Amino acid sequence: MVALAVLAIIIAVGLPQMSVFFKGGRMVTIPNDLLAGLHIARSEAIKRNGRVTMCKSADAGATTPICATGNATDWDNGWFVFVESSGTILKVNTGVESNKVTINADAAVADSVTFTSRGTPNQSGVFKICYDGDVSSARGVVLNASGRVRVTRDALIIGGCT
Repeated sequence: MVALAVLAIIIAVGLPQMSVFFKGGRMVTIPNDLLAGLHIARSEAIKRNGRVTMCKSADAGATTPICATGNATDWDNGWFVFVESSGTILKVNTGVESNKVTINADAAVADSVTFTSRGTPNQSGVFKICYDGDVSSARGVVLNASGRVRVTRDALIIGGCT
């Protein structure tokens, strides 16, 4: 009986903390996946001496994914990196598994990012990753004009979660 009481107390205290643990894990993994995709696109553009694009897709897991345009929140449905000259797909991300996570992007990077053979993007911007509208746990993936990418928690850069 005592063992069951102790177990009940541990579960009552520990279970709510598990959701915080999983939320924290997602809010590290998702920005790092975006960061990795942008790094691959940039390094492959330099290596191949040609243009490489990372774009959002409504169905990145399809045999032949297609770049999506329009709604800036579609980045959470998935994205892929491909070589423009050959159409070779280099990396695929099939999207986030939680319907509580949204990925919004600035207008400049709302649909895609293309890197030139020099490793510079055709645009710079911020990808904003939010969990259930909570700005305190939000992350931003910042792409600057030189092609450098970084993850930030700076609320001034990220803005609000809507």
